[in-house]
Amino acid sequence: MNKDAGLRESAAAPPAGIYYGWYVVAIAFLANFASAGSQFYAFNAFMLPLCELRGWTRADINLAPIIGFICGLLGQYSYGTIISITGPRRLMALGSVVSAAAFITLGQAQELWIFYIAYVMLIMGNAAMSSLVANTAVSNWFVRLRGRAMGMATSGLTSAGVILPFAAYHLLHTVGLGWAFTIIGLGIACLAPLAWLFVRDSPESCGMLPDGQAVAPEDRASIKIMPQAQVPPSQLIKSSSFWKVGMAYGLASAGVFAVVFQLGPRFQDLGMDGDTAMIMVALTSVAGTCGKFTWGTLCDRFPPNRLAAVMFSMVGLGQILGWVAGGPVTVGFFIVVFGFGMGGIMSTFPIISAWCFGRAAFASVFRLLALFLGLQAVGYVLMGGSFSLTGSYDAAYLVFIFVDMAAAAVIVTVKPSIWAQPSASN
Repeated sequence: MNKDAGLRESAAAPPAGIYYGWYVVAIAFLANFASAGSQFYAFNAFMLPLCELRGWTRADINLAPIIGFICGLLGQYSYGTIISITGPRRLMALGSVVSAAAFITLGQAQELWIFYIAYVMLIMGNAAMSSLVANTAVSNWFVRLRGRAMGMATSGLTSAGVILPFAAYHLLHTVGLGWAFTIIGLGIACLAPLAWLFVRDSPESCGMLPDGQAVAPEDRASIKIMPQAQVPPSQLIKSSSFWKVGMAYGLASAGVFAVVFQLGPRFQDLGMDGDTAMIMVALTSVAGTCGKFTWGTLCDRFPPNRLAAVMFSMVGLGQILGWVAGGPVTVGFFIVVFGFGMGGIMSTFPIISAWCFGRAAFASVFRLLALFLGLQAVGYVLMGGSFSLTGSYDAAYLVFIFVDMAAAAVIVTVKPSIWAQPSASN
């Protein structure tokens, strides 16, 4: 882990009564907020204006996250290695700067190829400050309360949907497209100093224990820093838990992220005006934020695999409601059911990964599990292709419904692996 001189002293004096791990959770929340807000939710407001002003199609814009996620996942594999050397703090600070510059560039791009390059850089920067990096930081600080902590940290992903679409929509109509991207980008850059000041690699590096367990002051210096276990890929690919978790979450997230990426346009296709559509997106995100915390907290009490099966089934039910596309009542049920279910996807993914493979091996394993999220590219292709060929997203929704039910059937059979040894360090 991080070998910074003076690390124990610099992180060992939070206000009395506040466990330092909650500071790490707060920064992880902000990182997830900035990441999801810039990658997904802001485009609910920006997609149609980009199409109108640049002469692009929805399929053109949908190609950006496809390219970006492929490159981002490959980069994330490297981040898993870097974390074991430098810790998450440096990556989170640097990632926010890269993301900010990339997001500002997106608003200035006049050519698609420049837009695609900027989106790739956005994904790379976001992957350095959220996802594997932020999840590792939180997982290092918590064991018994991991579900609650991870739920709070990942709720930033959907909290962005409550604020960013509406904020982006009104910035767009107040200062214009380019300045709207610039203002949001500068906000992302503010995360860099916060990450540098407050993120620390593990409780042991600060003379503490996970979950705020009591430790006598005279014993703090003797606490050993937790070594990061390196699980060889050759062994990992022989684990059925690895394949089941990866495929279930990869396939389910393909539908969730593709739907969320263009939820605003979907509501507008149903006849809503821009303001109403953004309100609907925000309400869906409110349900998702509640879901993230709830699913995470429940994972501290019940087996995560069974909860994940219920969650995937709820997402599938929500997409059935989205496919029906009826009146206000159906839309309301869609927002509640789909929103609450989808909120748990990215909060339970790291939780069930730590449950299966242990705290020490988390970064080593999760960098490979995260590669399954590359299946999200299929979701964007289906959504863009469905709209281009049929004028609606209905065909894509039908595929996603089937995939969610299959993911539920698979995830319930997952069991902890040989690397998840029952000890305080897990």
